[in-house]
Amino acid sequence: MSHCHYDPVVCPPIQFVNHQFYPQVVPVVHPIEIINQAHVIPVPHHVFPVVVKDPGDPCCHTRSHGKRPVRTSSKR
Repeated sequence: MSHCHYDPVVCPPIQFVNHQFYPQVVPVVHPIEIINQAHVIPVPHHVFPVVVKDPGDPCCHTRSHGKRPVRTSSKR
């Protein structure tokens, strides 16, 4: 057996990265705009005016238009 003593050979280190993630709250603002708009829509509104005509008593009509008949004297 040989009694030679050798110094050890050291290689460069191999790196393993252990990624660790920690949650961090970041505010994200979503602005909302509400716009109120008024729209006019035509809606039919039916109106029925009522006219009531009373012809009166049919036996009492007089001639108010035109000439009146001329009366002649009657014999008594």
